[in-house]
Amino acid sequence: MSVSFAWSTPMRPAGHPGDGAIRRRARAILKVGVLAMGLGAATTALAGGPAFLGNWTRNDGKTHIRVSRCGAEYCGVNTWVKPGNPSEKVGDTLVVNLKPAGAARWSGSAFDRRRDRHYTMQVHVAGSHMTTQGCILGGMMCQSMGWSRLGRAI
Repeated sequence: MSVSFAWSTPMRPAGHPGDGAIRRRARAILKVGVLAMGLGAATTALAGGPAFLGNWTRNDGKTHIRVSRCGAEYCGVNTWVKPGNPSEKVGDTLVVNLKPAGAARWSGSAFDRRRDRHYTMQVHVAGSHMTTQGCILGGMMCQSMGWSRLGRAI
């Protein structure tokens, strides 16, 4: 990625007080901005996509999911369900449309195919841990769930 910046400053008499300090601050701000953009792009490129992609186990131990691309969206598919858990089935799919919402955070919407329900969704990934929150009724009813990564990110 190549980024270049060009700017001009108004003509000032030589030795104008503060002129050098302003330029130094502007360069420092630009360096931080370029570094942040570069790190964000590198993190996504190195991981092959957003940090939430991959295999996860729900912290209560009842399900394993695989989150991957499915068309222009992402799908979370149950790959294993603990026996005796009637509310979940292998193959249950949550279709998610997420956009970046900060460092290691995404927000958007989700659709549960089997239950025919729409949710607002937020995802946060910190290392090998992920937290998801789904809400219905305009955010009046929400549920959060913790996840741990199984294996490497995809």
